Amino acid sequence: MSRQPQGLTGGNTPPQPSNEGEQSAVSTEHVYHGRRYPTAPVGEECTVTVDGERLDCRYDLFSASPAGFEWDYRGSGPAKLAIAILADAYEDEFAGEYYQQFKREVIAELPDDGWTLTRSDLDAWREASIE
Repeated sequence: MSRQPQGLTGGNTPPQPSNEGEQSAVSTEHVYHGRRYPTAPVGEECTVTVDGERLDCRYDLFSASPAGFEWDYRGSGPAKLAIAILADAYEDEFAGEYYQQFKREVIAELPDDGWTLTRSDLDAWREASIE
């Protein structure tokens, strides 16, 4: 596998789900999906799930953006999404330290109409950008 995950950098190429180890009962590969519903009520336009369940907004780590998650730009909604994904995938301390970088390098580049990220994508970003 290359050190640069598909879709995490390099323009607006949508992230692609990993083909490694199809989702199985013993798989630890978490899958994050973001979808936009423009006709939904205000504050409910963007839905983000992890393994089919709504991703926790983690207001305890980042209280800005009471409207919730956003992506495709560099504001408080994308910051909220960045910290929530990193806290879910890793630990709170890591999320608090690196969410701004993750927001700039990944979340701001996600396509407006929807996206998918896997834990493998996050691990590859972490390896290439942090460690």
